[in-house]
Amino acid sequence: RNGYSFYLKEMNARSRERLSLEGRLRRAIEQAQFELHYQPQISLDTNRMIGLEALVRWRDPEKGLVSPMEFIPLAEETGLIVPLGEWILARACAQMKSWRGTALDGLRVAINLSLRQVKERDFAERVAAALDANGLAPGQLELELTESVLMEDSDGSGRILES
Repeated sequence: RNGYSFYLKEMNARSRERLSLEGRLRRAIEQAQFELHYQPQISLDTNRMIGLEALVRWRDPEKGLVSPMEFIPLAEETGLIVPLGEWILARACAQMKSWRGTALDGLRVAINLSLRQVKERDFAERVAAALDANGLAPGQLELELTESVLMEDSDGSGRILES
């Protein structure tokens, strides 16, 4: 209807690659092919480590280390960010528990959240359960939201975080 479309072979190749990546990402979540890397947070005042940020990395058996820039947007788009976020939360809390009695004991660990995770009906309960399961105080876990999350749904995100 008064329009036209072009077909390019590259469009088909991109679609196939995206579907392949999505399938591999689903398997990666099922098979826990992820690992957390911890980046120190340093106080500029004291030059001492005050915490750590947990950063997720995907070690794909076929492709090796996959950039978060490649899989996080797809995980967000497909909803796979929710189970991935659950894994990150559980693993970070378990790691903090394993650090008891070491130099890292008591340091705060930050994890990044997506809007989809924050909007989950039982989000606050899941965080509380992960902390309880590992005997952690709420202040030991820092939940980081990007500005885009807060701007997209400031009222809803604020209510969830207050609970």
